[in-house]
Amino acid sequence: MLNITPNHAQKKGLAELRQNWKEHRTFMVSSPTGSGKTGLAAFITDGFINNNMRVLFIAPYTVLIEQTMARFVQYGIDENLISVIWQKHELYDPRKPIQIASADTLIRRELPADVDLIIIDEAHLKRKKLLAYIKETSAKVIGLSGTPFATFLGQYYEKLIKPTSMKELIQLGELSPYEFYAPTKPNLKGVKSHNTAMGNDYNEDELGEIMCGADLVGDLVQNWLEHGNDLPTVCFCVNVKHANYVTIQFKKSGINAEVMTASTPQDERKLIIERFELGITKILINVGVLVAGFDSDVRCVIYARPTKSEIRWVQCIGRGLRTAEGKDKCVIFDHSGTVHRLGFPDDIEYDKLPSKDDGMKDNKIQERQITEKKPKECPSCKFMKPIGVYTCPKCGYEPLANEDVETDETRNIQKINKGKRTEYSQSEKQSWWSQILFYQHQVAQTKNKSLSDGWCAHVYRSKFGVWPRKLNYCLKEIGPEVRNFILSKQIAYAKSRGLSTQKIQQDLSLATDEVLLGGRA
Repeated sequence: MLNITPNHAQKKGLAELRQNWKEHRTFMVSSPTGSGKTGLAAFITDGFINNNMRVLFIAPYTVLIEQTMARFVQYGIDENLISVIWQKHELYDPRKPIQIASADTLIRRELPADVDLIIIDEAHLKRKKLLAYIKETSAKVIGLSGTPFATFLGQYYEKLIKPTSMKELIQLGELSPYEFYAPTKPNLKGVKSHNTAMGNDYNEDELGEIMCGADLVGDLVQNWLEHGNDLPTVCFCVNVKHANYVTIQFKKSGINAEVMTASTPQDERKLIIERFELGITKILINVGVLVAGFDSDVRCVIYARPTKSEIRWVQCIGRGLRTAEGKDKCVIFDHSGTVHRLGFPDDIEYDKLPSKDDGMKDNKIQERQITEKKPKECPSCKFMKPIGVYTCPKCGYEPLANEDVETDETRNIQKINKGKRTEYSQSEKQSWWSQILFYQHQVAQTKNKSLSDGWCAHVYRSKFGVWPRKLNYCLKEIGPEVRNFILSKQIAYAKSRGLSTQKIQQDLSLATDEVLLGGRA
């Protein structure tokens, strides 16, 4: 008997499985990040072993094997009943009723025939031997996936079980709301596509060359400095070269960022994640290794990996949607153009499993014809407006005719046409002015140097477009938004003059005054 109570999604999933159990042998459970798929698997597994039957649980990633075993024991399953099929694991015992297996290890061995139930985690990932196993075995099969969009799934799973959706979980408060911004949009004209584990997608080598452009990476870093608000952030990159370049640029800007790739050893991954969770590391930059089994508190996602794959898109953005104490939303900066191409992740829904091919050939996958309307970008603040929304709900900007669809791809940025300015309240302007004055005061106190009142006025004008008038002279402790704004302007000025930004990088709290905004103190 398990020691947990099923949540909303688990109750519905178990009920739908029971209702259809006798009519079908294979099932696909579609349930997004945060819905409790591992808990659902634990309830099903517990029922089987209580009836003296055997269960094989197959996971594609090392982290999911460890996580599944830990969760099963946490939920009340006796660890003495569990065997692990993964390389030469010390807990391997083929006689035990629960076998938790690495997909890669399993397909190199003779697949077990003496099991009553097979549960396949992340079942959208294609492994030909496992697909053949599903066809050949007489055991019941349950696939688990938050993104059951792969074109072959309908050939192997008879019944789609869909107990909930990402949109419903956001409405229920079980997933975090999000805000989308699209600061840059790269020109991907001419980039080839090919078949990948997550469907038809862009060629990574060609993508990497484009996304490593200095302007694109510079925009990515400066946008986070201005708008990231020091939030714990995960950044998705194209390849190792791209990830390393982005990491270096963040570090040059004084931000503690670390990179994680497929070649990062497991022990080091754990340390990196621990530093991220402690706040020592502010930005975790990765190449495809945080798409599953990563449950840390993420409040900002930088998506810099253009994709045609709905699977990749939803999986990556889902990393930022888990709820956490004090978290009111996840901020998403899309520097890839994907939100323009595929839309919001919670709008991607399938009512039946695709069955365009059998998954056994490596021919180019037919791309899904996407005809539904997509969200539009606010030309003023880059917020992605929901479908049908004209006036930006974030800044109040009302676009001119056709303005919200005009882009300048040669510079890889969205055009901002003349129109209504963002309106700021007097209290917001006063807050910024007081924080700028605080910064001026702190530089004088800690570095024995002075920043002129004119310098402060220019900083204010660069933010609001007007000089500081009718504002009080009072100090307010500087926050991350103002601090990062000043830092970004200093770095931009340094780069425009070919000057070293080394001193700027040394102290985030008091960004150095060695490089001023166009003048001297």
